[in-house]
Amino acid sequence: MLANDRDDGVLSPGVARFEADQDDRVARLADDLAAGSWEPGPLTPVPLRQGDKVRELHIPRVEDRVVARAILDAVAHLVDPWLGPASFAYRTGRGVADAVREVAVLRAEGLPYVVRTDIKDCFPTLPRDLAVRRFGALVGDEAITRVVRMLSQRPVQGDWRIAPGVPLGCPLSPLLANLVLVDVDDDLLAEGFPTVRYADDLAIFAPSQRGAHEALRVTHRAVEELGMSLNADKTEVMDFETGFSFLGEEFNVRYPPMIDRTEVPDQRSLYVSCDGGRVTVWQGRLRVFSEDDSELLDIPQTQVSRIVCFGSVGLSSGVRTWALANDVDVVLASRSGNYLGTMLSHEDRYRPARLRAQIAACDSPKALVIGRAIVDAKVRKQRVLLQRANRRHTVEQTRDAIHDLDSLLAMVPEAQTTEELMGLEGAAAAAYFPCLGALMPEELRFRVRSRRPPMDVANAALSLLYTILLGECITALHGVGLDPSLGLLHSDQDNRPSLALDLMEEFRPLIVDNCVQGLAATGGLTSAHGRTEGNGVLLTQAGREAVLDAYERRMLQPTSALAGFSGTIRRHLYRQAQRLRLAIMTDIEFTGLSWR
Repeated sequence: MLANDRDDGVLSPGVARFEADQDDRVARLADDLAAGSWEPGPLTPVPLRQGDKVRELHIPRVEDRVVARAILDAVAHLVDPWLGPASFAYRTGRGVADAVREVAVLRAEGLPYVVRTDIKDCFPTLPRDLAVRRFGALVGDEAITRVVRMLSQRPVQGDWRIAPGVPLGCPLSPLLANLVLVDVDDDLLAEGFPTVRYADDLAIFAPSQRGAHEALRVTHRAVEELGMSLNADKTEVMDFETGFSFLGEEFNVRYPPMIDRTEVPDQRSLYVSCDGGRVTVWQGRLRVFSEDDSELLDIPQTQVSRIVCFGSVGLSSGVRTWALANDVDVVLASRSGNYLGTMLSHEDRYRPARLRAQIAACDSPKALVIGRAIVDAKVRKQRVLLQRANRRHTVEQTRDAIHDLDSLLAMVPEAQTTEELMGLEGAAAAAYFPCLGALMPEELRFRVRSRRPPMDVANAALSLLYTILLGECITALHGVGLDPSLGLLHSDQDNRPSLALDLMEEFRPLIVDNCVQGLAATGGLTSAHGRTEGNGVLLTQAGREAVLDAYERRMLQPTSALAGFSGTIRRHLYRQAQRLRLAIMTDIEFTGLSWR
């Protein structure tokens, strides 16, 4: 609140008084809340003139806003995974820039028509009881829910009537609004209409004008079922050709461009896939040569943090010595993209206490608890990806797949063994991959997930990136002192890096599947990027470059998918490895990331 007031340039008297005595006031608030005796005060009416109209805001007292903000900070991470892919406002790690980029992506996919609308008097007409019930179901704490119920239902000074909806000035109101408006998002996504919603402001996309009018009909129905209504003055079918405004941006067929928000690291991954080639080091530089001794690359060693080699690629003794001495991990894969191993420096990474904790956890109830969180996180992300990619021609298949995933998610908390969990994960994959294949452009569609060998371009891309991701997960686990072979969910048969496979699960749809589907949808991956070899299909050099570039851009995307943490997607992977170690070593709960 202090930051908001200072940003506005005026520190309100109430905030100033609270700041002057903040330690004692916060201590009294904590005592009253713990005793269950705290109650919020009435709302203060504040008229706000907007042109010829006057709107009345209902502002809570400072103390009430402090309580609401504390609750929001404590529970936002519990609510966020439930909100889906269409909502961009009032969520950590999502904002206007993300919404604008999503619009540009949908334009690139060939969706030229858009419904622009917003919800009339959103906060005052929001179904408060529904919002609070959903909050309580997700948070699971009756004491907190009771406080939220009081904060959202208070009289207004003057006439002392109970204000309808939720108060505009309460920090919890945007969260409660998102909990209700997710119904609108879900209805539109289920009908194959990609949607970008920022608070009560919506942009809904369609391949034709007729489709846009159908999207508007679905929107009207979904909003009216909540007892709310669209703002007729701000509802219109538009297109990129003539242009439209959304979130302060002017959109047309070219502007704004589709720009990835990525952090540029000081060091990058080096991918080498030239059969018969070799990597050498000379005078502080890494040099890559082809089989006929043509120089392909010459860069400073200091710019490389990781080397990934595919097929028959030689590493000189100087490169091996430099990599091992400088903690530069080297991942080795076959020509077809199958993971072979990782070269890491020898350090005392596996201290006895951590090894004992890992071994003990493998056969304990803790493995089941962590395993449930892993499977839940993965299936929820599979569900989100299907929602995001659903289009009009796949409505029925996507609806059936999401129904199956929802049914399986409901069974995860009841699973009593890791074998049951793996069965649920397998059933989810059986529902998910045929639908994901159907969501691809026609030339890339597939019916089953094929691995060794992949039978089509899309599966070849998935297999290649799963290999890269597995190598990163192994490195992340080594980095936090965990043995990648001692899994909690996956068994340690066949000398697999089972714990790395555990860590990897939620990142498969979040990173790899998302990259491949997005690349295919925008024409960056086509059937021309595959070549038949033996009984399967491998990516061409151009195809491999395209998917590796998409993977790196995704990994370098900055976001915040964990409470109190922000950074690139790659940093989130390493953070999850740290959190997995804490869950194994202590009683701290392991949870998945939010979709970002």
